[in-house]
Amino acid sequence: PITDRGAMFLFANGDKDVFEVAVFAESCRSWLIDNTVQQDGRLHVTTPIDSLFLLLPYLKKAKEGGMFMTLDQIVCDSDYPECSRLVATSGTSELNQIADVKGSDDLQVYRYNEEKVLSWLQTKTERMADKLSERGICVSGAQSSTYVRTKRAMTASHDDYMRYAYGMVCDYIPSDVASQLREHMKIPEVVEKKENEPPNKKAKLGDITPTEDYSQEKADTKSAKTGKLTAGQKKLSKVDKSGMKSLASFFSPKAKS
Repeated sequence: PITDRGAMFLFANGDKDVFEVAVFAESCRSWLIDNTVQQDGRLHVTTPIDSLFLLLPYLKKAKEGGMFMTLDQIVCDSDYPECSRLVATSGTSELNQIADVKGSDDLQVYRYNEEKVLSWLQTKTERMADKLSERGICVSGAQSSTYVRTKRAMTASHDDYMRYAYGMVCDYIPSDVASQLREHMKIPEVVEKKENEPPNKKAKLGDITPTEDYSQEKADTKSAKTGKLTAGQKKLSKVDKSGMKSLASFFSPKAKS
């Protein structure tokens, strides 16, 4: 229901029970069966699911007409014709928890009831939270995705379990109903803080504009240095150097004749 796309379900016991099917297919997988190797090592896991979760989207869609309808009229989908098997599931006996019901035992009609749906989902969420707390499941950090039992789980608060249970229930309901449930249960949104963020990139040298004219300062410094002469340099500056060769001329190569 959360994706509004096709999914795989298993019906058993004359369509009375319905199971969700999850497929685990890793890149390296195989099975050893007797003396042979089965290359396809995909693992199919079935889990019982309350069929009301699968009937909920059809009831919600039928509400647009505002009329009471029979279950055969409500659960009708040309894209997934096998959905008609949901009518025979045992969960239909509890449709009064999410819909208004009229009629006799021979002919009953239904209409989506938002208040009942939110109350039913709240009960589901609270039961899930109690089970998580009872089994000591860690509901914080990366460990929560693997349902690890740790001592840290004992420090989790009731609100932590409620938020986590709410997230699990939301995997089976439409997104707009999930938003309504959050508001109904007054579950605050948790904004995760980003840890170990990389430091800001250093600005490129070309992007840096000097605020002062350092070239002028260097020029002033140079002139200040050349202005201070020693006593020997002062005497040498008074000597008449006309006709005298410079020291560098003695080391320069002789001109070719």
